[in-house]
Amino acid sequence: MIDLKKLHFFVAIAEGMHLSRAAEALNISQSALSRQIQSLEDELGFRLFDRIGKRLSLTAEGEDLLPRAARLLEQANALSVRGKSIVNGEVGHLRVGATAQTIASLIAPALTGFRAENPGIEITLAEGPNRSLIEMVERGTVHMAIATPSDPADFGSAPLFVARLLAYLPPKDSRREQAQLPLEALADAPVLLLRRGFMTRDLVDESFRKAGIRPRIVLESDSPHALVAMVAQGHGIAMLSSAASKGIHNFSPIPLTLSGAAISRQVSAIWNPTRHRPAALPRLVRTLAAMAHTWPTAGRG
Repeated sequence: MIDLKKLHFFVAIAEGMHLSRAAEALNISQSALSRQIQSLEDELGFRLFDRIGKRLSLTAEGEDLLPRAARLLEQANALSVRGKSIVNGEVGHLRVGATAQTIASLIAPALTGFRAENPGIEITLAEGPNRSLIEMVERGTVHMAIATPSDPADFGSAPLFVARLLAYLPPKDSRREQAQLPLEALADAPVLLLRRGFMTRDLVDESFRKAGIRPRIVLESDSPHALVAMVAQGHGIAMLSSAASKGIHNFSPIPLTLSGAAISRQVSAIWNPTRHRPAALPRLVRTLAAMAHTWPTAGRG
């Protein structure tokens, strides 16, 4: 493979056709520069210059090589500049995972400001339930996910918001006016839940186990809107997180409690500490945290 440094010497000489001036500009002795050019000619298998006394002229082969060498050096320089920009977090590509609810309520509005301040950063989103997001982080499919791992010590993390468990009650349910609803009161109620794998469903299942209740499940769905549509028709009580509630405007949910305490779970930005973390990632995490901090208390917890 040709040494780019030797190509740089060749182009420098060819631009001025003067060996001593090129050596001075390159801060190298004339004899050393001559040896570098001779070495390059040996590698290529042809002469680059005709030497007539102290004058130089390009050979036909040298003329053919010059524009290509100049373009290659420009590309190498551009690559070097790009590399420095990547290290500084000015350009690059971030892959981020989240649930559909979190994308809609948090990531979508946060990206508006982030992209305006970081136009060189490309962001790709991956959607999935909590368990799938954790697997994506473990495999390196995404650089970061917004999720709740069962063992936070296995990941690098930054807290974003606390998700509270909320109940959506049918229009004719008299308990809709209450400030909160004990989970214990739902022992015989038809409930509408997200599928297993979502953080909210894990929290619901754990809470029912603690209460010693076996829930009567009417529907399991990937869609919070489908659950709330069932509630609107009086088919049961939906249980969703406060993060999901930001995208549902036709219902006022009630916080659920267990033994008198709010039911909640911390949601964080998580990443795999054993894998590469792009320089721009901390800035995105700070942007997401700032956006989550603007949520009303009901939305955060």
